[in-house]
Amino acid sequence: MIRIDPAVRLPLFLAIFMVAVFVVGHAWENRAQAPREYANECSTCHHGGHGQVSEVAPIFGRVGPIAQTPAGHHYLADVLLYGLNGPITAGDGHYNSSMPSFHRLSNDEIARILTFVASQEIPADAPTFTAADVAAARAHPMSATEVLQERQKLDLQTPVH
Repeated sequence: MIRIDPAVRLPLFLAIFMVAVFVVGHAWENRAQAPREYANECSTCHHGGHGQVSEVAPIFGRVGPIAQTPAGHHYLADVLLYGLNGPITAGDGHYNSSMPSFHRLSNDEIARILTFVASQEIPADAPTFTAADVAAARAHPMSATEVLQERQKLDLQTPVH
Protein backbone atom coordinates (compact mmCIF):
# COMPACT_ATOMS: atom_id res chain seq x y z
CA MET A 1 0.00 0.00 0.00
CA ILE A 2 1.30 3.42 -0.95
CA ARG A 3 1.27 5.98 1.81
CA ILE A 4 0.95 9.61 0.80
CA ASP A 5 2.00 12.37 3.13
CA PRO A 6 -1.18 14.05 4.46
CA ALA A 7 0.20 17.48 3.49
CA VAL A 8 0.38 16.38 -0.16
CA ARG A 9 -2.96 14.57 -0.44
CA LEU A 10 -5.22 17.57 -1.06
CA PRO A 11 -2.91 19.32 -3.59
CA LEU A 12 -2.37 15.99 -5.37
CA PHE A 13 -6.10 15.28 -5.46
CA LEU A 14 -6.81 18.78 -6.79
CA ALA A 15 -4.16 18.44 -9.49
CA ILE A 16 -5.53 15.08 -10.65
CA PHE A 17 -9.07 16.44 -10.58
CA MET A 18 -8.09 19.51 -12.64
CA VAL A 19 -6.35 17.35 -15.25
CA ALA A 20 -9.41 15.10 -15.50
CA VAL A 21 -11.72 18.11 -15.91
CA PHE A 22 -9.45 19.52 -18.62
CA VAL A 23 -9.29 16.24 -20.56
CA VAL A 24 -13.04 15.62 -20.37
CA GLY A 25 -13.80 19.26 -21.17
CA HIS A 26 -11.48 19.26 -24.17
CA ALA A 27 -13.03 16.05 -25.52
CA TRP A 28 -16.53 17.48 -25.03
CA GLU A 29 -15.56 20.74 -26.75
CA ASN A 30 -14.17 18.84 -29.75
CA ARG A 31 -17.34 16.75 -29.86
CA ALA A 32 -19.47 19.89 -29.94
CA GLN A 33 -17.24 21.62 -32.52
CA ALA A 34 -17.35 18.87 -35.13
CA PRO A 35 -21.07 19.13 -35.99
CA ARG A 36 -20.76 22.92 -36.30
CA GLU A 37 -17.69 22.64 -38.51
CA TYR A 38 -19.41 20.01 -40.65
CA ALA A 39 -22.51 22.21 -40.93
CA ASN A 40 -20.43 25.24 -41.90
CA GLU A 41 -18.19 23.51 -44.43
CA CYS A 42 -19.97 20.45 -45.87
CA SER A 43 -23.66 20.18 -45.09
CA THR A 44 -25.00 22.63 -47.66
CA CYS A 45 -23.43 20.99 -50.71
CA HIS A 46 -23.90 17.44 -49.41
CA HIS A 47 -27.54 18.17 -48.44
CA GLY A 48 -27.15 17.23 -44.80
CA GLY A 49 -24.89 14.29 -45.69
CA HIS A 50 -27.43 12.47 -47.85
CA GLY A 51 -26.42 14.00 -51.18
CA GLN A 52 -28.65 14.87 -54.09
CA VAL A 53 -29.39 12.40 -56.86
CA SER A 54 -27.14 12.91 -59.90
CA GLU A 55 -25.68 16.08 -58.36
CA VAL A 56 -23.72 15.53 -55.15
CA ALA A 57 -22.70 12.20 -53.63
CA PRO A 58 -24.03 11.17 -50.22
CA ILE A 59 -21.39 10.89 -47.51
CA PHE A 60 -23.24 9.66 -44.42
CA GLY A 61 -22.96 5.92 -44.13
CA ARG A 62 -20.14 5.81 -46.70
CA VAL A 63 -17.17 7.62 -45.15
CA GLY A 64 -16.95 5.29 -42.13
CA PRO A 65 -16.68 2.09 -44.19
CA ILE A 66 -14.15 3.69 -46.57
CA ALA A 67 -12.05 4.81 -43.60
CA GLN A 68 -11.83 1.24 -42.25
CA THR A 69 -8.70 0.55 -44.33
CA PRO A 70 -5.45 2.54 -44.09
CA ALA A 71 -5.63 3.38 -47.80
CA GLY A 72 -9.24 4.53 -47.50
CA HIS A 73 -8.40 6.55 -44.40
CA HIS A 74 -5.61 8.33 -46.27
CA TYR A 75 -7.78 8.86 -49.35
CA LEU A 76 -10.48 10.63 -47.32
CA ALA A 77 -7.94 13.06 -45.86
CA ASP A 78 -6.77 13.75 -49.43
CA VAL A 79 -10.36 14.43 -50.55
CA LEU A 80 -10.81 17.16 -47.96
CA LEU A 81 -7.35 18.62 -48.45
CA TYR A 82 -7.22 18.63 -52.25
CA GLY A 83 -10.79 18.17 -53.49
CA LEU A 84 -12.10 15.62 -55.97
CA ASN A 85 -12.80 16.19 -59.63
CA GLY A 86 -14.44 13.78 -62.05
CA PRO A 87 -16.97 10.98 -62.34
CA ILE A 88 -17.56 8.66 -59.39
CA THR A 89 -20.03 6.02 -58.32
CA ALA A 90 -21.36 6.34 -54.80
CA GLY A 91 -24.03 4.01 -53.51
CA ASP A 92 -26.31 3.38 -56.46
CA GLY A 93 -25.68 6.79 -58.04
CA HIS A 94 -23.30 8.15 -60.61
CA TYR A 95 -21.92 11.64 -60.10
CA ASN A 96 -19.69 13.89 -62.16
CA SER A 97 -18.98 17.02 -60.20
CA SER A 98 -16.14 18.79 -58.51
CA MET A 99 -15.55 19.03 -54.78
CA PRO A 100 -13.40 21.98 -53.72
CA SER A 101 -10.27 21.74 -51.64
CA PHE A 102 -10.51 22.54 -47.95
CA HIS A 103 -6.75 22.92 -47.43
CA ARG A 104 -7.45 26.29 -45.76
CA LEU A 105 -8.84 24.43 -42.74
CA SER A 106 -6.49 23.35 -39.98
CA ASN A 107 -5.45 19.73 -39.56
CA ASP A 108 -7.54 19.58 -36.37
CA GLU A 109 -10.65 20.91 -38.13
CA ILE A 110 -10.35 18.43 -40.99
CA ALA A 111 -9.75 15.56 -38.56
CA ARG A 112 -12.84 16.52 -36.52
CA ILE A 113 -15.03 16.81 -39.63
CA LEU A 114 -13.89 13.44 -40.99
CA THR A 115 -14.36 11.75 -37.61
CA PHE A 116 -17.84 13.27 -37.28
CA VAL A 117 -18.89 12.16 -40.76
CA ALA A 118 -17.40 8.67 -40.26
CA SER A 119 -19.47 8.28 -37.09
CA GLN A 120 -22.79 9.00 -38.79
CA GLU A 121 -24.97 5.92 -39.17
CA ILE A 122 -22.18 3.67 -37.80
CA PRO A 123 -21.41 5.22 -34.41
CA ALA A 124 -20.03 2.02 -32.87
CA ASP A 125 -16.35 1.54 -33.67
CA ALA A 126 -16.35 4.37 -36.20
CA PRO A 127 -12.87 5.24 -37.49
CA THR A 128 -11.28 8.35 -36.06
CA PHE A 129 -8.98 10.83 -37.73
CA THR A 130 -6.22 12.80 -36.04
CA ALA A 131 -4.45 16.00 -36.91
CA ALA A 132 -1.35 13.86 -37.52
CA ASP A 133 -3.27 11.84 -40.16
CA VAL A 134 -4.17 15.05 -41.97
CA ALA A 135 -0.65 16.47 -41.61
CA ALA A 136 0.77 13.31 -43.22
CA ALA A 137 -1.59 13.74 -46.17
CA ARG A 138 -0.82 17.47 -46.36
CA ALA A 139 2.87 16.65 -46.75
CA HIS A 140 2.18 15.21 -50.23
CA PRO A 141 0.18 17.77 -52.24
CA MET A 142 -2.09 16.49 -55.00
CA SER A 143 -4.49 17.85 -57.59
CA ALA A 144 -8.20 17.05 -57.43
CA THR A 145 -7.73 14.87 -60.53
CA GLU A 146 -4.95 12.91 -58.78
CA VAL A 147 -7.32 12.34 -55.86
CA LEU A 148 -9.82 10.87 -58.35
CA GLN A 149 -7.07 8.55 -59.64
CA GLU A 150 -6.29 7.57 -56.04
CA ARG A 151 -9.98 6.73 -55.59
CA GLN A 152 -10.00 4.62 -58.76
CA LYS A 153 -6.97 2.62 -57.59
CA LEU A 154 -8.52 2.18 -54.15
CA ASP A 155 -11.79 1.08 -55.73
CA LEU A 156 -9.96 -1.79 -57.45
CA GLN A 157 -8.65 -3.02 -54.09
CA THR A 158 -11.60 -2.23 -51.83
CA PRO A 159 -14.76 -0.82 -53.41
CA VAL A 160 -15.40 2.69 -52.12
CA HIS A 161 -18.89 3.14 -53.47
